[in-house]
Amino acid sequence: MEIEIQGLNPVLMDMVLRGQISAPRIAALVRLRSMVDGMAGSSYVTDTDAKALEARYGAMPEIRTWGDYFQTEIASAHFDKTDEEFDQVISTVRFDIIAAALIFEGKPAEFMNAVQGEALAAHGSAQPWNEAQEEAVHLDILRTYFLNMSLSTAAISASDRTWFEDFARSAEAV
Repeated sequence: MEIEIQGLNPVLMDMVLRGQISAPRIAALVRLRSMVDGMAGSSYVTDTDAKALEARYGAMPEIRTWGDYFQTEIASAHFDKTDEEFDQVISTVRFDIIAAALIFEGKPAEFMNAVQGEALAAHGSAQPWNEAQEEAVHLDILRTYFLNMSLSTAAISASDRTWFEDFARSAEAV
């Protein structure tokens, strides 16, 4: 008997059947996938690349959208976390994707290059990173999200924007 959960990537069904992903986590993963796919202006795997992979391996890839990617990555890498930790991972990814669009949209190439350069310098450091280097690397991750996912602030829903602002305020209060 084949079971399917609407909005959950099929590759995660074995984890669901083994009890590694609870119902609340499934719901959070489905919401994340929907939000990410609603914001992404590109696919994780293009149709052309998917067809080439199918021709080469005889099957279409199951991870096709950015929502698929984040959903499966979080579920497989964080299934053993506490519910609180798992929710924090989901919230962090949601926040970062929205932040990437807000920070980088309309920025000139010089800004993008400077962000990348600071991150490369941090990666080249032989010493443990200081706070500024950690922030530089994180900002470059957001830049990569922005570019690879073709993010746009126009795709941020009103509810996601409100959630983002509330999350930012609560983080500042800590």
